[in-house]
This record gives sequence, C-alpha cells and structure tokens, in this order.
Amino acid sequence: MTLVGVPLIALAAALTVLAAVITVRGWGRRGWLRRTASVLLVEALLVVTAGLIVNRWERFYPSWDALRGDTGTIAVAEPPTPGLLDEEGRDFVWRPPGLSAWHLAEPPTIVLPDDYHDRPDVTFPVVVDFNEPPKATPDAVIVALKPTARTTAEALRTLPAELRRDLRVTTTDWAVEGNGPLPRRPVDALPPALAPPLRLPS
Repeated sequence: MTLVGVPLIALAAALTVLAAVITVRGWGRRGWLRRTASVLLVEALLVVTAGLIVNRWERFYPSWDALRGDTGTIAVAEPPTPGLLDEEGRDFVWRPPGLSAWHLAEPPTIVLPDDYHDRPDVTFPVVVDFNEPPKATPDAVIVALKPTARTTAEALRTLPAELRRDLRVTTTDWAVEGNGPLPRRPVDALPPALAPPLRLPS
C-alpha cells in the first residue's frame, strides 16, 4: 500500500468513521476516561486521514522511504570542467587573451604539479610567483610573472578568470610569492581569488 495511494486514504477514512460510530453508540455506557480516549482516537484518525489526502495532493512524502528520511539520493560532486590547456606539458609559456592588459615584461610561465594530468577530477590551488626563478611548489599550479612598472593589481584582476578557463584551478585562496616590483596596492584592490590568506610581494 503506497503512501499516496487511494487504498490507504480509504482505509484511514473507514477507520475514522468506524471509531466515530463506536464512540457515539457507546457514549452513555462508558466512563469519562473511556469517552475522552475515544474522542481523542477519532480526532487522531481524522488528522491522519486529512494528512494523507494533503500528502497525496502536494506529494510532500511520495513514498514510505521518504517519510523515514531515506530518499536514496547521494550527493555527487560535479567533476571539474577540463581546462583548455589541460593537455599541455608540465611547464609552458601562457598567452591568454587578456595578456596585453597586464603589462608584463614577458608572458607568464605556468608550472603544473607532477600529478596534474593524472588527476582530472581535482582542482588545484594556485601560487602567483614573482620570484626569479619561481620556487617549486608541490601540489599547486604556479604562475610565474615578471611585472613591469606599469603592472598593477588592478591590471591583474582578470588573471584568475583567464586561468580558470585554461586550467583546473581553485577559485579562492590563492597565494602570492616573491619580491617582484608589483606596485603597492591595498589588499582589496587584488582579484577576489587572491583574498586572504595570501603573502604579498615584499
């Protein structure tokens, strides 16, 4: 008998009517305790019947499993979208469309973790590195930049979105390393992906 089926509703309604008839017919022959219990039973059956009718109409609990909280659903994380440059080697020169607006001395170099190609279901953290040469960082995608006097934090605002299009990287909590000549800017001028925790060039 299904939870939203007509047979269950008919059974609940029949029990309600039967309990009401028995309560009325035996009203004078019972004590106050039995009369109170009979009235409460009729009211409870009436509420159950009404609840079953509403549940059939609205489908709050379409099955007994749903009523028990066992919906059978399993949370499944969507695999990350492959990046346009996922097939590149371990390190390569990166030339994104917005490169000219960054005013760098030369195009950035990308260094991928050793297992980047072996883990297509993983997004990797990012280190934006101003060191010469960039420091090796295991388990992170390194973006090595050579800024110029015209390179500003505002100019680099598009860097996170460009990198997320091309590689499987996280969207927040990137790190900044190095002593490059990036002009001093307030932290809130940096791209959102570079929000704390971060280490600004010193």
